Amino acid sequence: MEREEDIITIDFKALLRVLWKEKWLILAITSLFVIGGALYAFTAREEFVSEGKILPEVSGGTGSSLGGLANLVGIGGFELGLKNNTDAIRPDLYPDVIKSTPFFLDLFQQKFINQLGDSVRFESFYHQKIEKSKVPDEKDLKKFEGSPVGVLILNRLTENRIKELKERLNASIDKKSGVITISAKMPDPVMAAEVASFSMEYLTNYVTDYRTEKLKQEVDFLGQKVAAARGEFYRDQSRKASYADQFAAPSIRLKLADVQRERIESEYRLSSNFYNELLKKYEEAKLKLQQETPIFQVLEPPIASTFKSEPARAMILIFSLTGGVFFAIIFAFFWKKNLQIVTIRRRVRTYIFIY
Repeated sequence: MEREEDIITIDFKALLRVLWKEKWLILAITSLFVIGGALYAFTAREEFVSEGKILPEVSGGTGSSLGGLANLVGIGGFELGLKNNTDAIRPDLYPDVIKSTPFFLDLFQQKFINQLGDSVRFESFYHQKIEKSKVPDEKDLKKFEGSPVGVLILNRLTENRIKELKERLNASIDKKSGVITISAKMPDPVMAAEVASFSMEYLTNYVTDYRTEKLKQEVDFLGQKVAAARGEFYRDQSRKASYADQFAAPSIRLKLADVQRERIESEYRLSSNFYNELLKKYEEAKLKLQQETPIFQVLEPPIASTFKSEPARAMILIFSLTGGVFFAIIFAFFWKKNLQIVTIRRRVRTYIFIY
């Protein structure tokens, strides 16, 4: 059985002749690419990256009770409701904190120092340096009329800004060492360092508040109960002393007085024991709060870099030159039917044997 097929080969001598013949075309196209790349490289906005590193305290949670504080139930007819506190926010979720919308809304309101030494609100800096003072459209400023509780109502301008900042602000955690790295990219090197520093501070404060919020509530609760118990104890103490002075004469022996004395002393002992027990638990709660407050060590503070990260002019020029040469050669092959000169088409007959 016969079958014919075309085989296309390249004539390298003809290829070199075509390249030499179209050298000016290739040079022109390559020059255009290089000029375009150079214009972009030398006119693009300079960007600076500042990076900081923090080491969070590794905690296994607060599995132990506050010295029996969680078991202090029913004293004086009320329940403290203290339970073991579990640290539900894992370290690998820490970077998500500075990707949240409340963080960016807070960031916009902060005042930072720029490279000129001026104090500038970040929202103004963003509008001037990143948005190039572009006047926003009216539709981008419109917001929904409703304002339900617990829901953020933003306009399109703010949403676009947050989306852009999420690309400029990055956070990562090394799962082996636990080191959290936060970096910020801004057109101003000092502003980049300021934003990175604020992000580190925001993260540490957020985690600290989260980890200690319940313990703070417990300390405040016990503090109120201790104050109330102290007042009762002082009143019973004064009543006891006043009654002792009133019936101090040994000649006075009234059974009614003895009954009253026993009642006063009983109330005094009860209020005294209750007050001392609450005071003890209150001090234990404050000690536990101190122990459970996380510690963050700054390993590397943000630095206002003098070296820009973008644009990488050398790389842009290299890619422009390489891309220009490649595109120019491809274009030269299809220019004036040069491809037909370079390629050779041959018809080959093949035989297929069927058994």
